[in-house]
Amino acid sequence: MNVKLYLGIVSLVPAVVAYYFYFRGIVRGTTKPHAFSWAIWGSLAGIGFVTQVSAHAGVGAWVTGLTSLASLTIFCFALRVGTVRSSPFDWSLLCLAALSLVLLLVVKDEVAALGLTLIALISGFVMNARKAYKKPQEENATAFGLNTLKFVPAIFALTHITFLTAAYPMVAAMGNAAITIIVWTRGGWATSRNADIHL
Repeated sequence: MNVKLYLGIVSLVPAVVAYYFYFRGIVRGTTKPHAFSWAIWGSLAGIGFVTQVSAHAGVGAWVTGLTSLASLTIFCFALRVGTVRSSPFDWSLLCLAALSLVLLLVVKDEVAALGLTLIALISGFVMNARKAYKKPQEENATAFGLNTLKFVPAIFALTHITFLTAAYPMVAAMGNAAITIIVWTRGGWATSRNADIHL
């Protein structure tokens, strides 16, 4: 089996497990996703997936595509059972992310477009990090931790590892790691662990 194909498949394993834990937490009522964050991540992952495919990223783009589909599905759940009422700070970040998305439609330079994508991506993580800091018991450290791991083999599975193809998964990995650490240090780890033990 081609090594990059193998790495692409490996990157999907922690992603699938992570979303299993997250969706299960939503259904059980222990996880309450931040609607704005997941809307941004889903939209940007979709754009990132298209960008990676156009840049011939190969199987390394698979995990980005899965991330987009899962994130948008979580956003739909969040509208019903998640955190929808957001602060002025969240609205400001959402406007920044939305502006970045609009500019992506008119910007022709690939590097500038990726920069706008990363601004919006980080905005989503900042919103979710703020919510995780205040309510760590409503987030799932296991899911975010696994979502950190999924990007490692995905980066090495890229057919062409360049700034354009690797920047998105690297920043996304760091964002997921940051939220995992926040939940752990704020005492949400015990809640996530107890919820995940009962398979």
